[in-house]
Amino acid sequence: NSATPGSPLAGINTAATLSTYGEAFRVRMGIKTTAQLGSMTIGSNYACGLSDGKAYCWGGNTYGSLGNNSNTGSSVPVAVDTSGVLSGKVIRDISAGWDHVCTVTLDGKAYCWGTGSNGQLGNSASSDSSVPVAVTMSGVLSGKTILSISAGFRHTCAVASDNKVYCWGQDGNGQLGDNSTTDSNVPVAVNTAGVLSGKLIISVSAG
Repeated sequence: NSATPGSPLAGINTAATLSTYGEAFRVRMGIKTTAQLGSMTIGSNYACGLSDGKAYCWGGNTYGSLGNNSNTGSSVPVAVDTSGVLSGKVIRDISAGWDHVCTVTLDGKAYCWGTGSNGQLGNSASSDSSVPVAVTMSGVLSGKTILSISAGFRHTCAVASDNKVYCWGQDGNGQLGDNSTTDSNVPVAVNTAGVLSGKLIISVSAG
């Protein structure tokens, strides 16, 4: 779009010009323009990002939080393993917790990797995984899809297609919101009998 008449940029297609400058900056900085980083999330001593529907991580990897079937840290991005449950999947959301990462794919399924000692991977197990595992979608999530996800310290919460929140993992302080203090390695429903009665949840953040 051209700038407002009378302004210093009048008559100049500012959208095209800014796009050109942006492209020149990316080329100069060596940033790939065909596969730009879509979003980024930071964990305890590592980070992950999305590009072209795939996840890449770098940094510390003691508990497999880089998701590349290894426990060796990396000072450069490495590709999260897609030979298993993520084969053919397109990732649209990613969240890094303390030492575990969770994602949501276009088909509304959730996958996690990293430390899982408190059940924070949500795959009906309480063990670490250096490759992505599928969050259990039976039980309270049966027939639902995941809209968004947030990984916390040792727990994970997600908003499902019914606009309710479901959490899993450590619960010693009641962080799963299910009126208990018992860890769960499968998703449990956040209690909606009280102040959330009749409410629709649109986002969630795990601390």
